[in-house]
Amino acid sequence: MNFDALDVQHLHAQTFQTIDLFQLSTIWSQTLVHDAYRVIDFSELDLHVTKPELLQLRWIDLTLPFGIYSNEQLVFWYDPYHRKLYTEKVVSVELVGHDVSFLDFILTHSQPFHDPDSYSLKMEDAYGLSLDSEWREFSLPKVKRPAAFIADLLITLGVTSFQVVLPKNKFLSDLESWAKRMRSGYTVESRGKWVWSKTYKVSYDVSKQPQQVIYQLVSILEHYEEWEGVRFLIPNETGTVSLFFGGDLTEGYGFGIFQYEHPGEVISNEI
Repeated sequence: MNFDALDVQHLHAQTFQTIDLFQLSTIWSQTLVHDAYRVIDFSELDLHVTKPELLQLRWIDLTLPFGIYSNEQLVFWYDPYHRKLYTEKVVSVELVGHDVSFLDFILTHSQPFHDPDSYSLKMEDAYGLSLDSEWREFSLPKVKRPAAFIADLLITLGVTSFQVVLPKNKFLSDLESWAKRMRSGYTVESRGKWVWSKTYKVSYDVSKQPQQVIYQLVSILEHYEEWEGVRFLIPNETGTVSLFFGGDLTEGYGFGIFQYEHPGEVISNEI
């Protein structure tokens, strides 16, 4: 198909700076009738879907142009090269306050985890996570005060508790002292084969703690450089999402890692 030859002159055009799958799904929901559609990105994606299936699409490469056809007529076209969107109806791309699930946020604002065969397997073993877990990562900005940044991010994402697996050492003692002082609920369980194992999984409930307590917690974790081993838990519509951190935020190499169990069948772009 000759992309340049597409007849889109009869369609309305809008130019904008950014767009994501939240906005696209909302536009499709508002402008497309219940019908069968063909979705193509003029590269590898070529699907025949119904409107409900279209609204579930999560793996669209927004660096590629793609079109949606109904009865061989182009009804939607996204052009990333010129940052243009064409639809049969005039729609607003300034969508504020759209209601999306946390899983949708993860899938839209992240990419496949770059190292699934090492770190993820280690965390699955340490925390008893599902071997069928989905792993996604996102980049973190370069910041001068990583503890304050991470604390704000945990509050924004709605973290209610965290877990850490570690030996019986000063770090564990400091966390226990902190939990008692802040009256934060916590549990300690042996992680070894024997009850006198020196490795423990410690769980803390921070769901009712004020912001300053979260700041103190993250400062403790930063002091001991335990970022990559701490599991932060975020309840959502489909269960619980785990959040891990890695890299050096002060040098601009920080990243976050989401882990979750697949909530159900999701349409894939793989042919």
